[in-house]
Amino acid sequence: MSPNKKQELEDIGELYIKELMSICFFQLDLQENLFGMYSFKMHDLVHDLVLSIGHEEWSEIDSDNKDMASTVRHLSISSSSQQVSKFSNKLTNVRSIMYRNEPHVSSVEACISRFKSLRLLTIPYSDFENLPSSIGTQKHLRYLGLSLNQSIKKLPNSICKLHNLQTLLLDGCRDLERLPKDMRNMINLRFLTISTKDTRLFVNGVCCFNSLQILWVVECPRLECLLPQMDRCLTNLRMLVFVECESLTSLPPIIKHLKALESLYICDCEEIDLTGGGGDAQDLNLRLQILYITNLPKLEILPEWLLGSANTLKHLHIEQCENLKALPEWLPTLKSLQTLEIVECNELSSLPEGIRHMKTLRKLVIIPEL
Repeated sequence: MSPNKKQELEDIGELYIKELMSICFFQLDLQENLFGMYSFKMHDLVHDLVLSIGHEEWSEIDSDNKDMASTVRHLSISSSSQQVSKFSNKLTNVRSIMYRNEPHVSSVEACISRFKSLRLLTIPYSDFENLPSSIGTQKHLRYLGLSLNQSIKKLPNSICKLHNLQTLLLDGCRDLERLPKDMRNMINLRFLTISTKDTRLFVNGVCCFNSLQILWVVECPRLECLLPQMDRCLTNLRMLVFVECESLTSLPPIIKHLKALESLYICDCEEIDLTGGGGDAQDLNLRLQILYITNLPKLEILPEWLLGSANTLKHLHIEQCENLKALPEWLPTLKSLQTLEIVECNELSSLPEGIRHMKTLRKLVIIPEL
């Protein structure tokens, strides 16, 4: 495999995944990779082979542990703090820690203090209210996962010292009051997911977020304003996701400047009106490939700014939009459309006349049938 030098890291990673799938190293568990996420399953024999090869570099700390090789670099923790401390002194090269349980904050703090060269730290489903400020000392950290912590209220501003951080996962952190004020300093972020009680995001600007490829804004029920007063930011953003942002009334004006945007997902945003977005539709020059919208009660007709992606849009999914009454007559001008799925849009009674002449359309799903 010889990746093109111009390819993004995410594209190269997907190439490797597809290569491993092609030789049955693992296979897709679900056919649909919603929001660009994959789920895999692995044959037991392959699983056992991986364990036999990697046992000196990977280990799980659980109640059955008796011993562990000093060469272990990747830890999976599903045991108590006492069990972790039992092995921590003999481990000097740990690079990854994945918690499988709900650790006490003292356990997390101990690991941050003990292991200074972490590249990955993931603590999903935890229940502490404050992340230790010592997280700012992990200068090599690339990946920090705090998803689905429903108790955490604030992040220390020291997290903004993680200048090498590429992935920060905060989705499902429903009680998070606001993002750290100096977040704009995290210049190498490529994947960011956010849940918060705040009404405004990035009011201090994100003009340094030009490495960001993927942004998820999920479970932000009070969010009213996103990405204010910015027109030259997020220049490399490729995927934008909004889920359960009940107070968001329109797409941010910055949408017209996201020239690299390929995938847009908008789900369960009850007040959003897609007819905005700014500018003449023909002048937007977007390059969307995927538009996925579901449960948008205010959607009555597709927005004209979608015409800006007439040459690139490949997949269009519309679901549970109860007030969508008609598809626009210009829909057949989407020259690259391969998949059109319309699910439970009960007010829709017909399709545009020219849809039968769309040469690129490979899959048409309408449930229930018109």
